[in-house]
Amino acid sequence: MKKALLSFSICILILVSCFLQAQQNKIDSLQNVLKTAKEDTSMVKTLNLICKQYMVNGNYKLAIEYAQRAEQHSKNINYKKGMAASYNNMGSTYLYIGDYENALANHQKSLKIRIETDDKKGEAASYNNIGNIYFSQGLYEKALECHLKNLKISEDINDKQLMAAAHNNIGGIYNILGNYNVALDQLSKSLKISEEIGDKKGMSNSNVGLGNVFEELGNYEKALESHLKGLKVNLEMGDKQGISMCYNNMGNIYEKQGKYAKALEYQLKGLEINEQIGGKQGIATSYNNVGNIYAKQNKLKEAFYYLNQSLIITKEIGSKDGIKDAYGSLSELYNREADYKQAYTYHKLYSDIKDTLLNEQSSKQIAEMNTKYDSEKKDKELIKKDAEISKQQAETEKQNLQRNAFIIGFALVLVLAFFIFRGYRQKQNANKLLEEKNILIENQKQLVEEKNLKITDSINYAKRIQQAILPSQELIKTCFPESFIFFRPKDIVSGDFYWFSEKGDKFIFAIADCTGHGVPGAFMSMIGNTLLNEIVNVKNIFEPAKILNELNKGIVHLLNQSCNDSTTQDDGMDITIIAIDKTIQEIEFAGANHFSYLFNNSQFKTLNGDVFSIGGMFGRADINFTSQKIKIEKGSTIYLFTDGFVDQFGGEENKKFLSGRFETLLQTLQQKNMEHQIESLITAFDNWKAHNKQLDDVLVMGIKI
Repeated sequence: MKKALLSFSICILILVSCFLQAQQNKIDSLQNVLKTAKEDTSMVKTLNLICKQYMVNGNYKLAIEYAQRAEQHSKNINYKKGMAASYNNMGSTYLYIGDYENALANHQKSLKIRIETDDKKGEAASYNNIGNIYFSQGLYEKALECHLKNLKISEDINDKQLMAAAHNNIGGIYNILGNYNVALDQLSKSLKISEEIGDKKGMSNSNVGLGNVFEELGNYEKALESHLKGLKVNLEMGDKQGISMCYNNMGNIYEKQGKYAKALEYQLKGLEINEQIGGKQGIATSYNNVGNIYAKQNKLKEAFYYLNQSLIITKEIGSKDGIKDAYGSLSELYNREADYKQAYTYHKLYSDIKDTLLNEQSSKQIAEMNTKYDSEKKDKELIKKDAEISKQQAETEKQNLQRNAFIIGFALVLVLAFFIFRGYRQKQNANKLLEEKNILIENQKQLVEEKNLKITDSINYAKRIQQAILPSQELIKTCFPESFIFFRPKDIVSGDFYWFSEKGDKFIFAIADCTGHGVPGAFMSMIGNTLLNEIVNVKNIFEPAKILNELNKGIVHLLNQSCNDSTTQDDGMDITIIAIDKTIQEIEFAGANHFSYLFNNSQFKTLNGDVFSIGGMFGRADINFTSQKIKIEKGSTIYLFTDGFVDQFGGEENKKFLSGRFETLLQTLQQKNMEHQIESLITAFDNWKAHNKQLDDVLVMGIKI
């Protein structure tokens, strides 16, 4: 078996080497033709052929350069077909390097010329290429629309090669969408047509597509069989990129099966070919795949090397997808080594770049370009149709004008008299009805205003009650001079509240986010405040976890909640409790589905609570919350907050503020006093929100110990 495998590998290397030499020979031969070519269509065709060869070799910079030269020569001699081919080649090259905006712009230019010159085959090919760009952007509905247009045109002109490509691409979209039956049907049609016409490239694409569907279905045996067929065809054609892709796909399948040695063997073969052809995107992908396999084999040193190499190359070529994959893999690798700090760092980098990928701005630009092109196309068609209709109307009017002039004029006089009389009567009736409606509307308006005034007065009175039960900030500042409270309800009354009590050497703080906001949230906040007073000030329970246990029992009991009753309401709250003991410089923390930030001795720490909320739809009275005690240095700061600040939409891209940005903001404020800190927080929130609506109650408390 080993001898056979070695022989197979040697054959592949020989085939690839021969292919590379053959490709270089083709380029050299075309360059010789170009030197003697005249400034006519033959020069344009030669330049486009050289562009394609460089594209196949992965030398995209030279491919674009030759496509641009072909475009310029085509313009000089007004060679429309050459211009369309040049734009098509530039679009395909830009797609390879991930520049979707330039790819779409060039393919649309090519499509426009092909429609003008009635090049149906070229038109179908352009729709195919534009569909591939939308597919790369994740715009599957628009991609499917383009490939269906390609299929219709290719069927009309009976171009089986284009028909096979359309079926293949439609199958790929349905595979992504999870409709595997339709995907298999479309890919099977593509394979059948390609086999009928002997299109090896089409056969390769269809087999690879079928392999991907079978892999999604978990049928790894059939997936490997399909990829092997694709590999065989690619070897016959000498398609180095296709060979590398098949090796990578087969390596991925062996990895899913847990056959890591086999997976590594195929991934390294793919890497070797990618290095030979200089395709940096392919090299980076192979490095990442190899690194992941070494990680699963616990060969961490080798894993670090390959994953870092993948990150270096993807940063060099600006591939955000590749950078994201490398960050994710490195995060998992550090997690394996129990280096949780580095694992967290790389996971945060992974999350940040994932948020920026396929961003709304890029998708919007592409959609706008497509809309602009469609509008230009429709405008030209309408202008052409309008000209034809106008011509016909002019001839008809010329023939019938004299005959109908008297009849039309007389009829108009009669109609005008009728409408004047009817309008006069209708106006009288309408004025009468309008007057009655105005009186009715005015009466209803007064009733609504009176009711609104009563409701607003009631809510404002509730606000005064709610403010009265909250601890005064002056009281808190007496105990902790360096402290602040940023409290901004969404409505008149709030579902967020804060609470404070001093018991001997202990100072107990609470900050809570009740279900809902406005009046419903305010009711819950008053219940929570009352129960906390009873638990701490009457029952003398000072440990945060025990306070949460008692609070949970109280809410479940008061609201008759039961985890076995599907009809029970789901009111509850997320809350943090901290007890500060200044004498021993210690804090005790407990949280119900809440977390807080502590800056202790210049070090940042996240204090995570339990995953349970207080009360709720599945409220249980027997939950036991946990506490954690932390020794603190003098000058340490703890921040308690609800989710209103971090969940606020705003900024240039109208996204959430998020906890990562909030954490960074707090870190930058550590050298400022608490008065400056609250001013900075308010300014940051207002600038972020700008003209957007406030979505939730905002509550942030900072305490310097």
